[in-house]
Amino acid sequence: MNEVDSPAFLEIPASLVEQMLQKTNEIGGILQSSLRDINNKREKFRLQLKQIGLLDNDIKFRNIRPLVSGGIDGAYAIDRLLGTDLLFAAAVGVEGISELQKGNLNASNHDVFVNPEKHNPENMIAARAIMIEMEIKLAANAQYDIVYLDGSLTTALIHMYKAINFIENINTKSSDKIKEDFKDFLISYKKILEYDDTDKYYLGLPKYTSRNDIGKNLHWPENYDDRAILTLILDPGEFTRPKLFTSEEGWHIRLPYEDEELRILMQQVILGIKNLCVIYYKPHPWCPALRIEMPSAVARDEIKLNTVLNNVKNQCQTPSIMEPFPLYMADRIAKHMAPAIPAYKQIIMKQMTQLDDHNEKDIFFLMHSYRTEGG
Repeated sequence: MNEVDSPAFLEIPASLVEQMLQKTNEIGGILQSSLRDINNKREKFRLQLKQIGLLDNDIKFRNIRPLVSGGIDGAYAIDRLLGTDLLFAAAVGVEGISELQKGNLNASNHDVFVNPEKHNPENMIAARAIMIEMEIKLAANAQYDIVYLDGSLTTALIHMYKAINFIENINTKSSDKIKEDFKDFLISYKKILEYDDTDKYYLGLPKYTSRNDIGKNLHWPENYDDRAILTLILDPGEFTRPKLFTSEEGWHIRLPYEDEELRILMQQVILGIKNLCVIYYKPHPWCPALRIEMPSAVARDEIKLNTVLNNVKNQCQTPSIMEPFPLYMADRIAKHMAPAIPAYKQIIMKQMTQLDDHNEKDIFFLMHSYRTEGG
């Protein structure tokens, strides 16, 4: 089948498709030029990493005990109905694969929130905040030795700042839930950010990142982030030594309501964020460089760092999966949540019509979806 005949183009006017296709050579040329430029400078970039002591290899990893690992991810969505917004948020945890594990989703490893709210274009902020609170609490209480979180370990606080601003002047069930769960959220977040010598590791692995903490100092091309460049210049088994990446950034205390205990917890969370380290690791030829964020107490300890990277390597054994297996599985489950909302609404409509047999048309209009948004 010709690419132009792809189902993806069927609903697009032919003239618009033609305009799009005319740009392919230009775009491909730009990307090819950037790729060629990085490959030409590959040895120069590698030498820079060696000169500042950032380049290392996992060849020394030996005889590390197998650990139980799991991935945590979430999803949120807003279904814009005729008379209301249907808010949806969920978090799931999935075990990794090893001789100790079977890759199961346990009943205790998920949480969900669904509620209708008054129309508000910013309801997405509240749904995302509820998802984040559930993810963080689920991760902190997970029974895994190594817990992978989908995304940066800083993301939760950044999005919670936005949610606190949003719920400041509203009174809804979702805003009440954010406030009610905020203390537990901070306690759980603090646990994730502060390694407490329990041999339980929490790792943040963002798929998409624009950070260039290494490239900025070494004057690498600004149009590519560190992860993209390091994917091309690292050999399999190589990683960059741990580096603090948030210590100089402006974090501030922002609370949904005034409370001295919350203020102290927030200060401890911010301190934990300022002590986060990052490494980039390319475990196999088929993997991109993985950005791995972790507490400095783990990153600065060679035995603990080796334990973490060995587990990452073991969880990236499948060439078609370019991230640790438990994160891949958690992400797949999360991505199937929002598409399930239409079926969920059908169940609600059926229950409503059973209660009022004469109002089917009005119920249909009320539950009609104008737009579904989510992440």
